[in-house]
Amino acid sequence: MIFKDTRMVNYIVLYKIRKRVKKIIKNKISDGELATTKTSCLGCLADDISWEIYYLMKEKEQEDQGS
Repeated sequence: MIFKDTRMVNYIVLYKIRKRVKKIIKNKISDGELATTKTSCLGCLADDISWEIYYLMKEKEQEDQGS
């Protein structure tokens, strides 16, 4: 169980997700799979993706508990 209290944000899990997402993005950029500009913010993109993943995981766990 990742989310013990569903009302609070688990920042440890969110940090781990963000760290992994940022690594994946950097690898994709170095392989030429993602285009970047001078104003690209990898941290911002990683944050947005991380929050989405976090809430998807939270919803999935809540569904599993309800079943």
